[in-house]
Amino acid sequence: MTNHWDNYHRHWKLLDAPLRPTPETVDIFDRELDLKDADVLLLGVTPELAVLGRSMVAIDQSASMISGVWAGDNASRKAMAGNWLDLPVERASFDAVIGDGCLSAVDSKAARGLLFAEIARVLKPGRRAAIRVFARPETADDLRGVHALVLAGGVENFHALKWRIAMACTTHDCDNTVDVQAIRTAFDRLFPDREALAAQTGWSMASINTIDVYAGSETRYSFATLAMLVDEASGWFYEVRVVPSGSYPLAERCPLLVFGSAKLR
Repeated sequence: MTNHWDNYHRHWKLLDAPLRPTPETVDIFDRELDLKDADVLLLGVTPELAVLGRSMVAIDQSASMISGVWAGDNASRKAMAGNWLDLPVERASFDAVIGDGCLSAVDSKAARGLLFAEIARVLKPGRRAAIRVFARPETADDLRGVHALVLAGGVENFHALKWRIAMACTTHDCDNTVDVQAIRTAFDRLFPDREALAAQTGWSMASINTIDVYAGSETRYSFATLAMLVDEASGWFYEVRVVPSGSYPLAERCPLLVFGSAKLR
């Protein structure tokens, strides 16, 4: 068994929206949090977000992701290895906290709560955070329906398909989790002939084969509904808003969750 984050960086340049934020989405982060003069904490090392703020500290648990994706430290920006659920930074030390997909990268409702708690701890009073979320729909996708949608040309790219399959395989308990190996297994059952899928859709084999990073991985994702995420965030913050993150494949399931004014605990 492996942690696929140690290999994920090798496929980074093959990823596209919705797995990576677009320039439009980056502008929305900037606008919503007014980041021009902000000291920012970035959860992960997403290159598109690494340019925001006056200064930035990026924290990722995978040293391989940092070495493979981070552009490099300079006088105002640095990356370090660390656990998002126990951030190695001081209380009330940042003007803003941002991240892309962070709430899906943890594997339970309890873990999401710990993440919200840590964000509340490190934000300066009155400041806000924004996380682009991957939220499954209230009515779950059916895998046969996903297959039919692909054949009808209704899925824009492979990465949108990957997230549709993941959300269709997600548990319906409070954790809303899925083993990443299960995503790959479901894909292989739906589309056993990858070359035929590439010919049908025009997607590159390189893009399709990024699914193989999930092989043998022990990683689990979570895909809670948007209503669940808003409710969980509201347990830690007085201000919680949902902001559209732009126009790209599956963008309707990937809004920004903007929250601030932490509740004292």
